[in-house]
Amino acid sequence: MFIRKSASSLTGAEQTAFVSAVLELKSSPSLMHPGDQTRHRYDDFVEVHLNAMAVMESTPPGQSWGHMASAFGPWHRVLLHHFEAELQQINPAVTLPYWDWTVDHDPTSPIWNPSFLGGNGQHNGLVPDGPFAQAHGAWPLVVLDDPANDVPFLTRFMGQAQDARSLPTTGMVTSARGTTPYDSSPWEDMMRDQNDPTQWTGFRIQLEVVLHNLVHRWVGGTMGAMSSPNDPVFWLHHGNIDRLWSDWIRQHQDQSPYLPLTGGPQGHNLYDPMIFHADGAPAPWQGDSRPVDVLDHHSLGYSYDTDPPGEVKLPMGPVPAQAELPVAAGEPVMAAMETAARRALPRFVLAREIAGLRDSPTESQSTQGPR
Repeated sequence: MFIRKSASSLTGAEQTAFVSAVLELKSSPSLMHPGDQTRHRYDDFVEVHLNAMAVMESTPPGQSWGHMASAFGPWHRVLLHHFEAELQQINPAVTLPYWDWTVDHDPTSPIWNPSFLGGNGQHNGLVPDGPFAQAHGAWPLVVLDDPANDVPFLTRFMGQAQDARSLPTTGMVTSARGTTPYDSSPWEDMMRDQNDPTQWTGFRIQLEVVLHNLVHRWVGGTMGAMSSPNDPVFWLHHGNIDRLWSDWIRQHQDQSPYLPLTGGPQGHNLYDPMIFHADGAPAPWQGDSRPVDVLDHHSLGYSYDTDPPGEVKLPMGPVPAQAELPVAAGEPVMAAMETAARRALPRFVLAREIAGLRDSPTESQSTQGPR
């Protein structure tokens, strides 16, 4: 079992190995578009994420694959797992680091060094240094939200957004981890009444809306796009999100580690295969993954450096067998979901933009300024 470490604790050699593997993946042939010399394997992962978000930004909004709904945790865990596995095919010693933004919380933090991820953008957002800067010529952005208008190079505007001046605090993380249950009906955020606080409860909403989205807005630039994995910090950010989900599961062994069991949208129930490509579109990798398959991160072969010493199996609340679930339990809910209209939400929506979340304890802490 390999260990995912905090990015700020990586040695110089570990930083170099990670960057080198990412750059090699960027030059490796695409599996989703074989023979297309303009696409590479790294771009396949960007495309999966862009497609997943583009579904929700269509008119009318389509059903979520892995954002703003219950499968957010397991969907991104699978995405990271496949990405890390491909890096390890290049260099078996490489593991995916995580970015603890409660510690490395400003543009001068070590992770932004020119030898690692490179720093903040200039006045036009252009990142001037580091291995992924345009000047080095190794990191052209190919998969873009709007290819006709988006710039083909890495951009960042750290802390410049008026609504995202600072990163999540330790207090915000503690508050989020104390929230139960994992998620709540109607399971998909575009189906919720934005003015009803009772519909915005559960850890997943705190994890995604309050913590995760704020980080995307804080980095800005490329990280604010549907194609946000074009910024390699995406993987480190989601490594931390993945770590926090496991922490929550360990902390709340009286709770189901995942909801819904049944009754949610397709791809979001405990035993549903999750959605990573549209019907008829090329698959990014072989095989299906269900939320139930990835509840324990140890089962995927990795631990975090913050896991309890000696832990090889994540302790968690009850997980019913598929045969124990009532087959018809979700049909009325699903029928209602098919006929109800989804309400579009801003990309990487913040808690303060949802009336039902503005007065939550976690959101209140996000407006209190520095730590």
